[in-house]
Amino acid sequence: MPFTITVLVAIALAVLSHELGHACAAWLVGARVCRFRYGWGPILVRLGVLEWRLLPIAGAVETERVDGWREFVIALGGVFGQWIAWPLVEILSPMVGVWVWILCVLGTVRLVALLIMAGKEKTP
Repeated sequence: MPFTITVLVAIALAVLSHELGHACAAWLVGARVCRFRYGWGPILVRLGVLEWRLLPIAGAVETERVDGWREFVIALGGVFGQWIAWPLVEILSPMVGVWVWILCVLGTVRLVALLIMAGKEKTP
């Protein structure tokens, strides 16, 4: 497969797994997914809450308003989805795999920091 196509497939896979992680986490905590947007640009397919767009380089999951712990779990779902996809992305395109790994680590560190800060706020 040509290099450019391999890179695009790897990015598309990373984005899809990240957004699916958010959506699955929302489902697990009982939050309704209002919109699952995969891609960027003009909409190609719209089925219920799913929007499939032209360029698979971005995405978003919109849920109903949720409280703190459920919001944290939904955020964690995206990072978890990235960790799941990372080995396959690394195989497809090591260059993209490195960036996905960096995003996984940064996302994990950010969520751990938020968890620590939330714990300190509740401590008298």
